[in-house]
Amino acid sequence: MDSPLHLQARMALCRPEHMVLDLFVQSLRESIAQRMGRNLARAAGAPIASVPVRGAPSHRSAREYLELLHEGASTVEQTLGEDYSHAVEQLSFTAASHVFSAPVGAMVMAITGEDPHRGLSVGSGLAGATSTFGEREYERVSDTTARVRFKDEFFGPAWCSGLVRSGLLQTNPERRFRVELETGEPPFKDFSLLIHW
Repeated sequence: MDSPLHLQARMALCRPEHMVLDLFVQSLRESIAQRMGRNLARAAGAPIASVPVRGAPSHRSAREYLELLHEGASTVEQTLGEDYSHAVEQLSFTAASHVFSAPVGAMVMAITGEDPHRGLSVGSGLAGATSTFGEREYERVSDTTARVRFKDEFFGPAWCSGLVRSGLLQTNPERRFRVELETGEPPFKDFSLLIHW
């Protein structure tokens, strides 16, 4: 679903105006540290930024996020012998659980409730508040299947799969969700995912 070349190609498309909430960067650092079982600063390779004044949301470069994701996935691949795409998905899955347990994430979970369709619909709509790039469009396919289309999405399908599964499992821990890449061409900036449960 993803590779170092695909991720680096998307990274090259990032511009200074492409930003993501700092919360995502912090959560990715925690995910890398947790996955590698090491000290957070050592595993993530960078100091933790200070908390923004008065809790105002701050943003970081999408390119910086992708560089950290690539370093983390490469380290997991080399150290633990996992496939790169799987490493990206697992880092995203763990990082997303940190995001969803933060106050803003908990609020989103409370709004969406246990209905996976509502969660995917609301999540797709709120994604624009977390980044300055990309378009996400939710579609109900059946009672137990949904489609999410991504356009100009720099994080790619493996990352999005991890995020989607993590979010859905937050409110439905007893359910089994399967996410598959339905359409997309390398470097997977535009693609669609099918989610089944």
